[in-house]
Amino acid sequence: MRGLLTVALLVGLLGATAGVMVWAWQEMGEVEISRHGLIALAVGALATFALGAGLMALVFFSSRRGYDDQAYRPGDPPQRPDRANGQRPPGQP
Repeated sequence: MRGLLTVALLVGLLGATAGVMVWAWQEMGEVEISRHGLIALAVGALATFALGAGLMALVFFSSRRGYDDQAYRPGDPPQRPDRANGQRPPGQP
């Protein structure tokens, strides 16, 4: 039930945002975007998508390689690799 309420709230917020966007666009009147503006818009959208995809790829890479397992948690004793015999911490090649 709580999940359904959360989804309904998020859909409502999305609808309200879309409504404000349509209202603001209509209030501006006739707006034209030049060729350079369209190119800038396309490059910005592509760069934003590429950045998001790259960061998500790094999250999955880090998770699958086990680097996230080495994160410090409060209360845990510090874990340091034994450099004398060449051992490395778990998850490192």
